[in-house]
Amino acid sequence: MVKFYTPTKKKLTAQKLTVTVENLDAFGQGVANDKGKTLFVKSALPGETVDIVLTEDKKNYAKAKVIKYHNQSNERVTPQCQYYQRCGGCELQHISSQLQQHAKYQALIKLLQKESQASLTSVLAQAPLIIADQPYGYRRRARLSINLVKGELLVGFRQAESNQIINIQNCPILVPELDALIAPLQICLKSIKQQKALGHVELIALDSGIIMVLRHTMPMTEKETNILKQFADTNNISLYLHGKQLVHITGNTEHYYLVNHLKLTVSPLDFIQVNSKINQKMVNQALQWLALEPSDNVLDLFCGMGNFSLPMAKLCKSVTGVEGVEALVEKAKFNTILNKNDICAQTHFITGNLEDTAQFAIWSESQFSKVLLDPARAGALNASAEIVKLAPSKIVYISCNPATLARDTKQFIDAGYQISQVAILDMFPQTKHIESMLLLTKLGP
Repeated sequence: MVKFYTPTKKKLTAQKLTVTVENLDAFGQGVANDKGKTLFVKSALPGETVDIVLTEDKKNYAKAKVIKYHNQSNERVTPQCQYYQRCGGCELQHISSQLQQHAKYQALIKLLQKESQASLTSVLAQAPLIIADQPYGYRRRARLSINLVKGELLVGFRQAESNQIINIQNCPILVPELDALIAPLQICLKSIKQQKALGHVELIALDSGIIMVLRHTMPMTEKETNILKQFADTNNISLYLHGKQLVHITGNTEHYYLVNHLKLTVSPLDFIQVNSKINQKMVNQALQWLALEPSDNVLDLFCGMGNFSLPMAKLCKSVTGVEGVEALVEKAKFNTILNKNDICAQTHFITGNLEDTAQFAIWSESQFSKVLLDPARAGALNASAEIVKLAPSKIVYISCNPATLARDTKQFIDAGYQISQVAILDMFPQTKHIESMLLLTKLGP
């Protein structure tokens, strides 16, 4: 038998250090320095002197945890959630909102400078643009995990760095109407006999009312369905069961949210921005940056069901929306008809894979004066290259991933665009997620 050499795993020496934290990175870790090595210290803030032990030691950096605080920063605040540090959902609650936002802004600026080689002189001459609202009670959509452990039904979120479920009775980042449902929902689910069949439950609060989607892996009996129906009716909820198919049980079937006084219909499984107030502010900021004129022909890539397209269609000559999911394209068309009295632009919605260059001809042969794109985390590398050929005067790029934003932006910079505005969208307060938006303008003739 052949024996392969397996090197002995190096054990990390429990080295104790005392350091003073200098900065905060985008993930909420304190940044310190020891003998030229960068240290990332969990739960430490700038200005705090702490005793630490290393948890990971690499050649150029190390990670550490605090074992003693010698002083505490004025930016340290008391977390509002009783499950903080156990639940893995909102790891920045000990940091003031202002510091969270500033750290994310600085991280985005540094990444844009490094990866795109963009000159941000004009941007840095202005105060940081932070689009924010309330730090708690903002999330209108939540997926609660369900697990049966030693006969006990757990409903909640995953623990930090674990697959285990934290059983919760409330969640302060949810909008109040969803937060108030968690405890009674647990009581309802515990009365279900086939608890092993329960997968997860999704709660959605829209302007049209609350939706609940219960994922299950085995058919629900009539008795169990009636228990859930009674809970939904009592709490004025539209209930869906999601087994092999999505089945409506009770409540309204028309679901919508409002943006700029327009009604956008959605289905229970559709993507929507979870922070309604930031979504409205984001749309307004995009419209302000684009400065749409009645003569503008606008291209909206990754348009979904029309979150940006329809507000833009109130102000310009035409809007062409492109989306990869055909069901969302059909909703965008329906939403246009639903809001026809408020829309003056001609609208065209097209199904197209925005990663497949072979499909770009369906939209790239038209002329567009301005472009907006709002891609998923993978960004829009190929689509950005095609936008450059269109040479619009203004481009607004909405991003949920700073890395792909910086990568794609380099194409625009190389093609003669400049970054005129940078904004952080505080879409997910208390978390390390960075949402942002850029305005790029064409230089020269």
